[in-house]
Amino acid sequence: MKKSLIFLALAFDISLVHAEKATQVYLDNGELNYIGEISQEANKEVFDLFASLDTKPTRLSIRSPGGPTDPGIALGTWVHKHGLTVKVLEFCFSSCANYVFTAAPKKIVSNFAVIGFHGGLSSKSFKLDAEQEAIFAAMSKEEQMAARKQLDDEIKKMVASKEQEERDFFALIKVDQRITTLGQTPYYSQRFGKDEKSLGWTFSVDGFKKLGVSNIRVVNPPWQPKFISSDFTVHQISLK
Repeated sequence: MKKSLIFLALAFDISLVHAEKATQVYLDNGELNYIGEISQEANKEVFDLFASLDTKPTRLSIRSPGGPTDPGIALGTWVHKHGLTVKVLEFCFSSCANYVFTAAPKKIVSNFAVIGFHGGLSSKSFKLDAEQEAIFAAMSKEEQMAARKQLDDEIKKMVASKEQEERDFFALIKVDQRITTLGQTPYYSQRFGKDEKSLGWTFSVDGFKKLGVSNIRVVNPPWQPKFISSDFTVHQISLK
């Protein structure tokens, strides 16, 4: 049981989108590429690659299902520091959306790119995916109750120590921190929470702008986010 709980506690903030096999970092036509889960190791690769180049790239093309919050914030802080334009042609989900897309001074998206959110460190609850729920399902009722309580306590303790770091990050990039949690408020969760195919939420260009995420260029608009390799979707939140 202990091993399962450790797995769940570490995995709670990782995207629900299908995982990439291994993160790839490379330069193509003068553009940095980051393909896969955000991690400390992949971050080091892209930081080192950028530092080694005499002509510094101005654009980071990313396709990522997300990853733990620490490397997500680190990558976003680095993108903000160097003023990189972030380009998303397919998807940027979870920590990628929370911390990398939001941090870029300029963004480029395809007309089907998904910028998906499903929670952050200021969330009041954390949804587990099917694989994680299966771990609980294999336990007896008594074990499951104890394990869920232990996991909830561990997550709250883990999050409490990192909440200020996230607040400081959003203050730095001048973006409304609620961007990571709006879809979990009762108004939206009651409308979309029962949609099993919905992984989270996104915003229109105007909605992003109201939250401080501006300078988004859509290639061949209109922008209609859609995962091209699965039946999953995200619902769009309309802000007043």
